[in-house]
Amino acid sequence: MLSNGSHPHGTAQPGTTAPAPNRTSGNWALLFATMFPQTIMSLVVMTPPVVADRVIAAVHLPAEATGLYATLNYSFIAVGTLCSASLIGRLGPLRLSFACIAAGGFTMALFGMASLASVLIATACMGLCYGPLTPASQQAIAGQGPIPNLALFLSIRQTAVPLGGVLAGLLIPPLVVAFGLTSAMLIAGAAITLGAVTTGTALAIVRKEAPPQHVPRAPGLFAPLRLILSARHLLGLCFASTIYGAMQLIVSSLLVVFLMAELGRDLILAGIMLGVSQAAAVVGRIAWGFIADRFNALRLTLGIIGLIMALACILTGLLTPATPNWVIGAVVFVLGGTASGWNGVFLANLMREVEPAQAGFAASGALLFSYLGIVLGPPLFGALALLIGFSNAFLALSLVALGGSALCWSPRR
Repeated sequence: MLSNGSHPHGTAQPGTTAPAPNRTSGNWALLFATMFPQTIMSLVVMTPPVVADRVIAAVHLPAEATGLYATLNYSFIAVGTLCSASLIGRLGPLRLSFACIAAGGFTMALFGMASLASVLIATACMGLCYGPLTPASQQAIAGQGPIPNLALFLSIRQTAVPLGGVLAGLLIPPLVVAFGLTSAMLIAGAAITLGAVTTGTALAIVRKEAPPQHVPRAPGLFAPLRLILSARHLLGLCFASTIYGAMQLIVSSLLVVFLMAELGRDLILAGIMLGVSQAAAVVGRIAWGFIADRFNALRLTLGIIGLIMALACILTGLLTPATPNWVIGAVVFVLGGTASGWNGVFLANLMREVEPAQAGFAASGALLFSYLGIVLGPPLFGALALLIGFSNAFLALSLVALGGSALCWSPRR
């Protein structure tokens, strides 16, 4: 029996890298090879919201149209996730990941052309390139052999998502100011594609990835979803991820509005609080991964995250304009550390409960549940807040978080 929730697999699957003789250095190389593509593609998909004002003006659309980006983007992310099952078997998971970011650079340049057609096509292609990354990394990690502290390993890898958002906020605006939208997107896109090719070629773990020995028959686009729906031991976990995914996007997309409209804070302070929640997401992902490994209790940890998330929602609903800013900051930190801190533990749980050869396949199906919450959560919460107010909506949301926690307690296979 392996400790730390690691799956008892010891041989590499077709299309994955064989375990390196030096396990520690091999794991670090694997972490970088799976984290780098996720970071860069997160930068790519976070760039359109960063430059939304320029694009909206260029294509003559109302400012409200910005909200459609997430819906369109995540719809194609879901399609890309489903397509990853067959692509992993044909290219190998790491090669697929670096091919995705190489193509992602072209989508940046296309987006910068700032016509309605180019923006729509680029948004769709960004989603298609982003979708395969998590299933591919899951398969690459599963095929590498037993990894100590698996939940912590995956949680660190998942910090690539907020890191990519930070890089988009820091790097893209200065480029746009200096060179204009079209030239800035072309420069950024060329750098991303060149960086993907250079890095992928330089990394031995990618360069020497064993080609697939047997290309599997295409399993069908919805086969990953059918796998999840037929597995009761995975279904409750995936429905919990729907709730947790909704919570994550509600916090990241509506926190600033709540702080300004309900608590009377100005934009600068509200932005600082949003930064606090994002910093808490990074801390939370690493901390929850460490705790899950330390006590070898992945499902238990996910359930506890949901309980604390529910408590944070109650505390958020009780905030008033008279609440001191440091109290608001503390509540926002707990909210961000739970609502955005669960991802690595969820993926480790998922990997532990399937065979190594199915790790990427299962992730393709499971992530569809998370994306459902991501797409539906913010508009449903916004409608609820319109009816009963933000504070009452957060109190109601605590019950939803409790439901997600309860789903995590179901017995594993």
